[in-house]
Amino acid sequence: MVSRQTLNEKQHKFIKNDFLETQSELITPPTKTTVKGLKYLGVYHQALRSELKSKEYLWPYSMPPKLKSDHSDIVIAKTDQESYEYRKRVAKIRKLAQTAETGVHVNIGFTKKAMSDLKAKEPDVNINELYLQAAVGFMRYRWLFTYLFGATPYAFDNYFPNDAGVPKHAVRSLRNSHFGFGNGFISSYQSVQEYVDGILKAVDDQKLIAQREYYGTVRLKGSDDVRKLLTDGIGYIELRIYDLDPFEPLGVSEDAVDLVRLMFAYFIYKRPFDLKSADQDIAKACEKNDQVALEDPLKTSAYHDEASAFIDQLEKFSAQVVIPFNSQHLCFKLQEMIDDPVLTPSGRLINWLSENPDKAFKQLLKFAKGYQDDLIHNPAIGFESLSKNEQQGILATLKKGIPVRIKSWYK
Repeated sequence: MVSRQTLNEKQHKFIKNDFLETQSELITPPTKTTVKGLKYLGVYHQALRSELKSKEYLWPYSMPPKLKSDHSDIVIAKTDQESYEYRKRVAKIRKLAQTAETGVHVNIGFTKKAMSDLKAKEPDVNINELYLQAAVGFMRYRWLFTYLFGATPYAFDNYFPNDAGVPKHAVRSLRNSHFGFGNGFISSYQSVQEYVDGILKAVDDQKLIAQREYYGTVRLKGSDDVRKLLTDGIGYIELRIYDLDPFEPLGVSEDAVDLVRLMFAYFIYKRPFDLKSADQDIAKACEKNDQVALEDPLKTSAYHDEASAFIDQLEKFSAQVVIPFNSQHLCFKLQEMIDDPVLTPSGRLINWLSENPDKAFKQLLKFAKGYQDDLIHNPAIGFESLSKNEQQGILATLKKGIPVRIKSWYK
């Protein structure tokens, strides 16, 4: 949990406040490779971290650190007035503490060249339906992401009320279970029209406070107004799946992002789903995800065989097409994680630190301090070839809210 000294997040497009004053949101530009995207994320981290006060750190875990019993340390972000009023309404209706949960969002979509190649090969291809295939696929396999990268086995003091019914034992991902932040509403993914109609009706029926409160695992994106999807089409999809990985200084691993890219390619190429039954399939997948999220992180998942079979499909697929990263190697590592849950982030935490939240809290704080020291003392990520003065100039530019471009060798 952090505050900032001189960095003005109200003017920033890529370093901003999230829901709370102590939550920062870093928004990287679209890139064609995972490596370049993570380099942007890294240098943004450096710009933000260099503005933190002494003994102030970025918390590397998706559930908040220890809170006061009255939650007086949870302060809603005051950016623009409209957002502030919206956040106050959400906090009043939803559980305030759960707005303190954080995570990693991954956006994915077609490049202009990919769109052109698709239309040259299939002149009548429906891009919206391809995006829907991917969206349904990610929703149906959310449980697999939760198994592989879930990283919230427990919460800390004063987060849940005593009567919340939270499991006493460690789990794979509290945040990705029904105990995590959300409003329980899922729109239809059978067509763009039904997706839009579902969200608008939920707002009318007061199931959602506003369109922006749609917290589906996957969101179809184009503009802030969901109705424009009907005229402009889907521009990209947003995945709201990943817990922060406490073993990664930037909160997310290259493997986690590459899995999204590989699965997107698979769903687009294979188009394996009947969209007419998408909503029923997603409802079943939500139940499966909750079961996986609440499993013992050191035990083999109930869906081990299904997970292994799907990764095997991805492995065979990646051997037949051009994937611009080491997809076969990725699949081998994922299969190993499926067979040995100790290799997953939640499994690593529990295997190392046991089920003792106090012990975990101390280690996470040590991570936070260590990552802080590394990142603020390292060369500016993506600009290592520049002089020290030039690197400082890059960071100063970023702090003003002015974007910088990482050189083309990281395409």
